[in-house]
Amino acid sequence: MNRLTASKLIALVIGLICILFAYNYNKSATYKISGSIYGTYWQLVSTEYISDSLIKSIKGELSRIDLIASNYKENSELSNINKAPINQKILISSDMYSLLSFAESLFKITDGFYDITLGSLVIKNGFGPDYAMIDNTLPVSLKRFKLISNNTVIKNDNFQFDLSSIAKGYAADKIAQLLTESNKKNYLLDIGGEVITNGSKHGVPWLIGIQDPSSIQNQSIFEISSSDFLAIATSGEYRNQKINNNGEIISHTFVPQTKLSIPDKSYSVTVASEESSMIADAWATALNVLGPEKGIRIANDHKVAVMYIMQKDNNVIKSKSWNYSD
Repeated sequence: MNRLTASKLIALVIGLICILFAYNYNKSATYKISGSIYGTYWQLVSTEYISDSLIKSIKGELSRIDLIASNYKENSELSNINKAPINQKILISSDMYSLLSFAESLFKITDGFYDITLGSLVIKNGFGPDYAMIDNTLPVSLKRFKLISNNTVIKNDNFQFDLSSIAKGYAADKIAQLLTESNKKNYLLDIGGEVITNGSKHGVPWLIGIQDPSSIQNQSIFEISSSDFLAIATSGEYRNQKINNNGEIISHTFVPQTKLSIPDKSYSVTVASEESSMIADAWATALNVLGPEKGIRIANDHKVAVMYIMQKDNNVIKSKSWNYSD
């Protein structure tokens, strides 16, 4: 064998080794992007390459939803609606119509326990931006609002919307839609705890950890695995609490009928939806307000997959539709 032939053979062997290494790496590699939005974090993990143009689209969509549903932005669509006069037609976006129409349907299903008209009550108790408080507004709407069409709403009395219980889930759905349109089939998306999984992680189901409500640390007590589209939302009062002027421990979720924060803070609520993160997000809050007894009954009536985790001994209560590994 002459020197030229030997050199070519060595180069070929090295090339094959490089290809083998690259192949094995791609079989196990994941791509991750993350950032801050809505006063919290977001992250996307995928087994498929995420291009710069797709990253730009994702960030743009997150910011677009922020300008629709945030009461922390004075120029958002939500802030403008809250400042608008009552008994007048207010033009709204198709996104806002989707949020308001689903929220109002859930209000009716839960006999008023899920209510997005508590904006003033939430802010007054220190869980929203003070500058967003509007004078003489009601803590809970009595006459509510009317959707005239898919682009018009009328406020029937002076209240403030609060979409914090549904907006993150809606944003997660919109990002999942972007990923589908970009032919990304295997990913885990997390926006401040609102999680969507789709496909698998190199053939292995994605694992979603459910927080232990009795622990002050971030540690999971159950794990849910999925290889299909699955949205997971968890609600609970064990983290976002404060002491009010009367020395009472209050939390960020309020019961419309009493105008007080949830009295029983001994459980967390996890909802799974194979349809939508918005649905899981809103139902998690609704079932948190309802509590385990009423919540399980309504969840069973409407085929909602929910799991309550009680702080005492971490007892678990599940609806009939809950059939996920944990």
